[in-house]
Order: sequence, then structure tokens, then C-alpha cells
Amino acid sequence: MAKTYHTQADDYRSLKMQVTPPLADGGDPGFNDALQTIMNAVDSLHTKVGDRIADHGDKLGYAHDSYQRRDVDVHGVFEDLMPDS
Repeated sequence: MAKTYHTQADDYRSLKMQVTPPLADGGDPGFNDALQTIMNAVDSLHTKVGDRIADHGDKLGYAHDSYQRRDVDVHGVFEDLMPDS
């Protein structure tokens, strides 16, 4: 499942050009500056969301691996405590 998060993060990041396309000239320098500022903010937020999706994948992978290690340890203890039949 962690791999799915990483794949989806990459897919989300690949949408960047669709989310922040090249800007057309609005005809007014003030408007162009304002539009560029807004698009920079959208670009930044898009990048951060992609990074957060990947971070969640990392955390999920860590949790999965931790639980597997613990389960193996608990299973080993159980086998040690149970008499052979």
C-alpha cells in the first residue's frame, strides 16, 4: 500500500503543467504580476500536497515494517513458550 501512495504522489506531481500552465499576457503589468503571484502560490501548494502524499507513503511503509517485525518477535516468543507436541 505504501507503494501505491508513492505512485499516486508521482502521478499527482506529473499534473503540474495542467495545474500551472504557462501564463498569457494580461495586457497590464500589475495584473500580470498578481496572476504570477497567484500561480506561484498554486504551484507551491501543489508541490507540497504531492510531497505530503509521498510522506504518508513513507510513514505507512514504516508502520507496516514495524508491525511485521513486532509480529515476528511475538510469534517467536509464542513458539518458545508453547511445548512441542
